[in-house]
Amino acid sequence: MLQYESSLDAMRDAVLFPIGQALHMVSFKAMKIVPAHYIISKARDRGDLQPGKTVVETSSGNFALGMAIVCNRLNHPFVAIGDPAIDPAFKRQLEMLGGRVEIVTDKKGSQGYQKARLDRLQEILAAEQGAFWCRQYDNENNGLAYANIARELLEIIGPRLILVAPVGSGGSSCGIAAALRAGGADCTLVGVDTFNSVLFGQIDGPRKLRGLGNTIMPGNLKHTLFDDVHWVSSELADHFTRKLYKATGHFRGPTTGAAFAVVRFVRNRYPDAPIVFLSPDDGSRYVDTTFASNDDSPAYDQLRPVEIGHPTAYDANTEWAWMKWDRSDIHRFQ
Repeated sequence: MLQYESSLDAMRDAVLFPIGQALHMVSFKAMKIVPAHYIISKARDRGDLQPGKTVVETSSGNFALGMAIVCNRLNHPFVAIGDPAIDPAFKRQLEMLGGRVEIVTDKKGSQGYQKARLDRLQEILAAEQGAFWCRQYDNENNGLAYANIARELLEIIGPRLILVAPVGSGGSSCGIAAALRAGGADCTLVGVDTFNSVLFGQIDGPRKLRGLGNTIMPGNLKHTLFDDVHWVSSELADHFTRKLYKATGHFRGPTTGAAFAVVRFVRNRYPDAPIVFLSPDDGSRYVDTTFASNDDSPAYDQLRPVEIGHPTAYDANTEWAWMKWDRSDIHRFQ
C-alpha cells in the first residue's frame, strides 16, 4: 500500500492510469489542492501569510475545495466567494472544513458574477487585517505547482507526448506543458474549452459546462503554448464522462469527459504519439447532473469536430469545434 507523510501529501497526489493503447489519464481527487497548497505554502514561507490569518479566493468550484482542505490542515480560516452555481451540498462540504462561503447574487450588469465576487473580495481584504488572496488566475505559483507532475510524466511517458488539458485558470495546462518543454520534451498541447468562454477569443455568454472556461482572461493562461484548441458542449462532455465510466470504471467529472471526447480526434491527428489527458476531479459532485441520465445518444460517438479558422466562426448549434492554434498570441484573433 502507498504510505504518505501527511494527509495533504495523499490528497494532492496524482495517479497515472492506462486507458488504452498509448493513452493515459492523469487523475486527481481534486486537482486544485496542488496549486492551493503550493500558493499558500509559498505565502507562508515569504511571510505574506501569518499563522492563523485568513485565506480568501473567488471560486465556486475546485479551487475553493483545494483551498478549504489546505487551510483546514494548516489551521487557517478561509473565505470562498462564489455565486449561485455552488450547490447546497458543496457549500456544506466547504463550511465543514472550517471556513465560510459567501454567495454573491448581483451580476453587476453585463460584467457578471465574477466582477461582483472580486468586489466582495476587495471588501474582505480591506476589513480583515493580514488576509491573504491566493490570486489563482494571476499567481505564477499556480502553474509552477505542477512541475513535479511534469517531471514524472517525462520519466514515465518519455520525451514525446500529446497533453490534452481542460483549461480554466491556465495553471495546470500551461504549468505542465511549460515544465515538460523546459525538461526537453516534445510536448504538443491541446486545450479544451467550452463555448461562450473568453479564454481563446470567444465572446462571454452563458455556459452550462462548469470547471473549464472563464468570463475573465487569466494572467496564467499562456496562449503561445497551445498547438490546438477545442470547444465542446456540456452535452458532449456529459456523454463522454458517462462513456468513460461505463468503459473503464473511472467515475470522473465532466471536465474529464470533455478531454476524453477530444482524445479520439487527437489520436487521428497525431497517430503515433502517446497521449495524456488531465482528469481534474471525481464524479461525486455530479451525481445529480452529469450522471442523472443514462440515456446516451449513439450520435455523439460518431460526432466529429467542425474545424474553424477563427474562434467565433461557429453557429449556435455547434456541439464541438476546433482550430489549429499554432502557438499564437491571443491578439491575433482580437
